[in-house]
Amino acid sequence: MEKKGHTAAAAVLFILVVITVSFAEEPEKRRPFSIPLPLVTVLYDENNQFVEAFVTFNNTSEGWAIGMVDDRYVKDTRRERVDHFYRERVNSAYRISTFEAGVLEKVGKKFEESLLLYERYLKGERWGRLLYLDSYYPSFFRSFFYLYCGAHNSMSALPKVTRVADSLYEESTESPLSDRRISTWRANPEQVMKLRIAAKELAFQMKNWRQKVIRNPELDFRQDRSKAFRESYELFIRLYFNLPPASVIKKKIF
Repeated sequence: MEKKGHTAAAAVLFILVVITVSFAEEPEKRRPFSIPLPLVTVLYDENNQFVEAFVTFNNTSEGWAIGMVDDRYVKDTRRERVDHFYRERVNSAYRISTFEAGVLEKVGKKFEESLLLYERYLKGERWGRLLYLDSYYPSFFRSFFYLYCGAHNSMSALPKVTRVADSLYEESTESPLSDRRISTWRANPEQVMKLRIAAKELAFQMKNWRQKVIRNPELDFRQDRSKAFRESYELFIRLYFNLPPASVIKKKIF
C-alpha cells in the first residue's frame, strides 16, 4: 500500500509539473505601447516594380517619398495641397541627396530608439510587449530595405536577406508567427543574449551611420562609410528571424 501511495503521489506531482510548465510556455497577451517608428509604405507599379517608399510620422498631414530617381514632399490639409518633386540626375542618383539625407536621418533616429527599447524588453523578459512589437517590426524592416535602396538607387544597396520574406511574418496583432518567434526566444536564453548584443550594436552603428554618413552626404562618395552599419543590420535580421549566418560577414561582435 505504501508503495502504491508513493507511486500515486509521484504521478500527481508529475502532472502538476507538466501543467505548470505548459502554462508557463503559453504565449502571453500582447501589451500595446507607443512604438517610436514612422509608417513607411512601399508603392509598386503594375509590374510589381518598386516605385517609392512613402514616410509619415504620427498620422500627420505631410509625408516624404524616396524613389529610385525622383523624390517628393507631400502636404495635404484643408487649406493647402503640396506635391513637390525633387528631381535627380540619373547618372548621380546613387548619391544621397540633401532631401534623402533628411528623411533617412528622421527614420534612422526613430529606428535607433526602437532598437534600444527592444533590447530593454528582452532584458526584462517583457514578452507581451515584444509580441506587440513583432506585429510591426518585420514589415518595417522590409520597408526600410526599399527606403535605403531607393536613396542609393540600387536594389543591392542592402543585403538581400534584409528584404524580409513574406513567409516570415504577417501584418497582424494576432499572428501565430509572432507567437512562435517569441516562444523560441523564451526557450533559448543564449539566443536572447545574442539578440540583445546585436540590437545594441545595430543601434550604435545606426547612430554612427547617421552622424558620419547621413549628416555629411557630400563627403567623398567613393569611400564606403556604411559598411559597418550594413553588416550589423544583416546580422541583426538573421538573428531576429533565426536565419543561417552569412559567410560574407567577417566581423564578429560576440
